Amino acid sequence: MWLLPITIIVLPIILAIALSGFMARIMDGHYRPWPVFGWFEKRLDSGQQNWKQYTVTLLFFNTALFLFGYMVLSLQPWMPLNPRGLGMIAPTTIFNTVISFATNTDIQHYSGDQAFSNFSQIFFCIPMFFLSAAIGLCALAAIIRAFRNDEHLGNFFVDMWRVVIYLFLPAAFALSIVFLIQGMPMTFQSAYQVNTLEPAAMGTDSNSQPKQQTIVVGPLAAFVPMKMLGTNGAVLRDELRPPV
Repeated sequence: MWLLPITIIVLPIILAIALSGFMARIMDGHYRPWPVFGWFEKRLDSGQQNWKQYTVTLLFFNTALFLFGYMVLSLQPWMPLNPRGLGMIAPTTIFNTVISFATNTDIQHYSGDQAFSNFSQIFFCIPMFFLSAAIGLCALAAIIRAFRNDEHLGNFFVDMWRVVIYLFLPAAFALSIVFLIQGMPMTFQSAYQVNTLEPAAMGTDSNSQPKQQTIVVGPLAAFVPMKMLGTNGAVLRDELRPPV
């Protein structure tokens, strides 16, 4: 009787203690990456930044992220991986959507499974899931350094690299493997036509053809993990097991 509530309370506390220590090591630079990752990290390190430099860099990066997202969604009708031939959603809806994703505020004024192609999911949604959540975590890290009275707040680009590569990608990859094992779709096919138990016409005999239903799928096993980890809304596909 008490096992479930105790587990819900105790398990997150245990995980939070372990994860917070790991995150602190990463953000303070005490984590030793593989040499190839360390090489890229050094290329991104332009030196320590004060709060003004860190803030301006973050805002410029977020602006570039917005422009990239708006471009991807606007070009959806002419991009590949669009087997259903989905068109462009309204410019105002694109603006609202990109702002929502870039700021991680989870506002959804569209029907996701009817609006976004596989291309838009892969090149817009998934990068936004990673980068928008990483921006928020970088801002939090900078604030914590300020409260610690650190002389500098770090470097925004280095912080982004550490959050995305050392934290988010391994966690999302591990979850995606779990979801694949559980049968979550991971395909470029956009839809399946399946037969239901309902007859095509009610009141007909038992030999009538069953009614068909369209189940929209896609690259869900890659899409859903970071959507959950980044606390993003906007479920864009039916998270169902595809028919055999």
